[in-house]
Amino acid sequence: MHNRRMKRALVALAALVVAVTAYPAASAGMAPTEGRNVFSATAPLPRQGVMDTLQVLPNCPTGAKANRLLTRFPLNAGDHGGITPLGNLMPTSHTLPTTHMYVSIAGTTYLPEIPGQPPEVAPGNAKNLYAPGRMWIVQLNAFDTLFNDGTVRHEFDYWFGLCNQVKGRFGHVSGISSKIANAIEGLEPECNEYSIPTQWPDRSFRSCSYNNLKIALSAGELIGDAGGQNGNLDFKLVDMRRPNAKFAKQSRWLPEISRAVCFLDYYPAKLKKEFYGFLGNSDLSIKRTVEPRCGRIAQDVAGTAKGAWLYQVTGWFSGVEDDQLALVNDNIEAQYQVVSMGAAGLSKGIPSGRWRFIPQTSGQVNRDFSQVKPDGKVYCYDDDWQEAKMLITMPSATKLRVGTMTGPCPATPTKADMGDYVEFNR
Repeated sequence: MHNRRMKRALVALAALVVAVTAYPAASAGMAPTEGRNVFSATAPLPRQGVMDTLQVLPNCPTGAKANRLLTRFPLNAGDHGGITPLGNLMPTSHTLPTTHMYVSIAGTTYLPEIPGQPPEVAPGNAKNLYAPGRMWIVQLNAFDTLFNDGTVRHEFDYWFGLCNQVKGRFGHVSGISSKIANAIEGLEPECNEYSIPTQWPDRSFRSCSYNNLKIALSAGELIGDAGGQNGNLDFKLVDMRRPNAKFAKQSRWLPEISRAVCFLDYYPAKLKKEFYGFLGNSDLSIKRTVEPRCGRIAQDVAGTAKGAWLYQVTGWFSGVEDDQLALVNDNIEAQYQVVSMGAAGLSKGIPSGRWRFIPQTSGQVNRDFSQVKPDGKVYCYDDDWQEAKMLITMPSATKLRVGTMTGPCPATPTKADMGDYVEFNR
């Protein structure tokens, strides 16, 4: 029996785990920071630290084989549905376009939604998870959700290296293999406990990290379960050999974000073509058809409203997305644009959420973000179903203000319509 082959570690989920159920992220060594990110603008790039063992892995291949690092899909063919492209939006945990992709788990049943909380799934739908190529696990993060009724839910994520310049992450792993459990047995993780009662009043969280591991795995080797507690498997890949994705202010963005790549591009051509056929929503009723087919993270157009905007961030953006803002194209149906608003304006009555619309090339209502400039005008965004409308103006090429109103968007909104506002910058 599959369950007998798994040794489930009763340890905590990781700091870096955020995804479709939008579990909160917290660094294993510190408490959550309420979305404030203060990094010195002159500080050097952070070291790998907890993943220093990446540096002693084999050199990455070059030439024609440079991207031939994966040979097996991480789930069996019948165990997954669609593959969500890069750039998914789900504020507040994923206010900015995601740097990871989602592989939907077949047979997932979603529980009734609770207002103000992300959707959750019925447990018990675990699928075998396999190493997609030769790899070394360098960090194991564990995350316990501790419910007030005494129930405990366990999840894990893995950071792994494919070679010394390409690393990846699996998120929302519901069980770990006996080989991996044996490898961490007796090790002392770094742990912390925390709660976020305003968003999850019925639970608290405990996260632990096992750092600087070097657990070797062969392609196709069983490494755990996916889908037991979540409807998706997160798959992130970062290739330090690639040039940075272009942001309006490049110095803000760590390679962890700017060099995130599509994992499908690391398979041989025949498999890549097959797997590209799964790019779309979870049941594949909608597919992404525009290039780049795997989605896009950086969508900034300098001097315009389009792209990512940061709130009270100095220096490097640390990756905490709760308070940020994205004005970008949808990652599956790219003909739509989306206002993805985090929590920065909640204290001023400005809601968080997503407003999706067909962009217009004229006027001040639903105007294409790339055509909104610091021209003194206010632009209104309406998705035709939410009562709140989002109002945007740019006082300069690097500053943007967001306000809100109810009722229909006026044809020529003014600053008086905005009321109180929150300001973002690049």
